[in-house]
Amino acid sequence: MRAIVAAMSVSIATMAVAAGDKAVLVRFGNGEVLTEQDLSELLSRRVDMRQAGRNMWGVQAALRELALNRALVLEGTALGEPRNSGKESARFDDAYSLAVYKKLSPSCEPPADGAAARQFFDANPQVFSVPPMARLSRIMLPVGISLDGEPAMGWLMQQAQAVGSGGRKFDDVAERAAAVYKLDPQGDLGWVTLTDDVTILRALAAAKAGDMVGPVREGDFAYLFSVVAKRESRQLAWEDVAASAPNRMVRYCREQGSKQLQERLFAKYGVELDQAAIQGLFNRVDAKK
Repeated sequence: MRAIVAAMSVSIATMAVAAGDKAVLVRFGNGEVLTEQDLSELLSRRVDMRQAGRNMWGVQAALRELALNRALVLEGTALGEPRNSGKESARFDDAYSLAVYKKLSPSCEPPADGAAARQFFDANPQVFSVPPMARLSRIMLPVGISLDGEPAMGWLMQQAQAVGSGGRKFDDVAERAAAVYKLDPQGDLGWVTLTDDVTILRALAAAKAGDMVGPVREGDFAYLFSVVAKRESRQLAWEDVAASAPNRMVRYCREQGSKQLQERLFAKYGVELDQAAIQGLFNRVDAKK
């Protein structure tokens, strides 16, 4: 088993927003800003997004959603859309921004007939492709702990070398890790879609069956992966998707509409994420350790 280590060496510290911090993370063309405090409040009220603070890509996604909320409020106000939520002066208004979003989003209708669905299939083959998947085994440890006298990253590096040389089995290492960290599954994860939206999974897309990937640090955690098996991306035939093509056409229309609306509003209101400031959140916490 060959190990892929250097390609995924990352040093991103834990996201920990202190109440009252005012670091500017997003700027608007009209002079408005979104701060560390705005992000902290979003993560506090949105249970589904609290894991976003663990890594940089999660923070970026949360900030884009927060910026879109504000841009929709600005756009609705510019269009004269009434606000009935009792939050007329609020910067962020989920109900109002959703109403404006629905008004501005394109109407996505299913194809009129089978011929129209086939025409969409022929014109958009990428919509009907299966993304790459991998059967993964994973070891995941908080970066702040030590095993056998070694910090997590150093310990995982030693284990990767031992597995690569045949001195240990990956499953044995996962079992050892499970003895000290049980909140997330260790070992076999089953088949996982290697999406482009997640940095680690995107990097795994380049690995082959039999590879180890890592150790890599992402947010609070250090990871080591074993790619047990791999299924490459493949194009589906019309006969395989004819029945589901109308629904997929509607979903694709909505996905593209949402993406284009965000791009248009961000351009109109001059929305810019400050990548250096976002990275600084992690570097600041890392320096305190």
